[in-house]
Amino acid sequence: MDDVEGAGFSAFEFDILREAFRKSVTEMRIAEEHWPEHARRLYQEMSEGEPDEQMIARIIGR
Repeated sequence: MDDVEGAGFSAFEFDILREAFRKSVTEMRIAEEHWPEHARRLYQEMSEGEPDEQMIARIIGR
């Protein structure tokens, strides 16, 4: 499988990350201004790396 922009994620894994983000934002009622930090934490938990701003935007869906 192809990595998502060199992040070390397959397209399938990235889809799981995005779905986890969406579900947790809804369930935890996270305000939109806190989405970038929440996306950053989820990414760090899955990859043990640090996402760039472009990756955060892709996770959030912007």
